[in-house]
Parts: sequence; structure tokens; C-alpha cells
Amino acid sequence: MKKYYISLIIKISLIALMILIDILSKVYFENYFTSGNDSIALIDRVLGLTYIKNTGAAFGILGGNTILLLIFTILFLLVFVFVDFHYKSSNGWYIAGFSLMVGGAIGNMIDRLFLGYVRDFIELRFIDFPIFNFADIFLTVGVICYMVYLLFYEFRNNDKPKDITEDEE
Repeated sequence: MKKYYISLIIKISLIALMILIDILSKVYFENYFTSGNDSIALIDRVLGLTYIKNTGAAFGILGGNTILLLIFTILFLLVFVFVDFHYKSSNGWYIAGFSLMVGGAIGNMIDRLFLGYVRDFIELRFIDFPIFNFADIFLTVGVICYMVYLLFYEFRNNDKPKDITEDEE
């Protein structure tokens, strides 16, 4: 049971950190660019900062459908938290994947809920790629961590995963 509470505290702390980083960066860059500043080249022809308002999901999918995207996000969060509550894994890849995905989803959901759009500002200039934000990075890295967990830990174990509430204290 002790291991469960430790992993829960770690997940909640990471989620809060991801949300804080995302929201603070969005507020900072929104204020910076709306005060008359242009796009910034951080690394010439590689990486820049350009502020946009994104009404869609990744790659502009479902643009202008804020309510639908909010519903999808809330359903994702409910299902994912429900599964986590019953699964209770203490694996580091699982905890990182879960926390990053939930934190990123909540970060963008906050924008959609209060603004009706998501604030994006990170631009990869060496390829034709949509502008994104830290929540998008957290979601992407979270999916990768979760896939590493599934491929190298969960799928290799044919037995039912051990419930960490059964671990020794």
C-alpha cells in the first residue's frame, strides 16, 4: 500500500508541474508577442517562436470544434484515470507516461475551456510542421513513455500485473 501512495504523490506532483510549466509558458509568450514583438528565431532555420491561436487539435484537426475537443479530452482523462486507479503500476515508465499525458491534456484543456483555443508558440523551421506548445510535447513524450512501458514491461509479462497494493510495506 505504501508504494501505491508514493507513486500517487509522484504522479500528482508531475501532473501539477507539467500544467504549471505549460500555463506559465503560454502566458509569457502570449504577453510577449501581443505586445508588438514579431516571431523569434532561436536557431536560424531550425527553431523559432511564433505565437498562434489554435482552435483545433494536433495538425489543426477538428478546427473550430472546441466543445467536441473538450468532450474528447474529458472522456480521455476519465477513462485514463479510471484505468490507472484500478491498475496501480509503480513502474517508472508507466508513471512518467501517465503523468505527462494527463498533464499535457489538462494544460490544453484549460486553454480550450477558458479561451476557446490553445496557445501555441514553438515552431520547427527545418520541416513543415505545425506550431505547438509544451502541453503537446508532454503528450507526445508521455505516449512514447507509455508505449515503452507496454512493449518492454507489460506485454512481455504474460501474467496478470501485480497490484502494488499487495507489495510489502
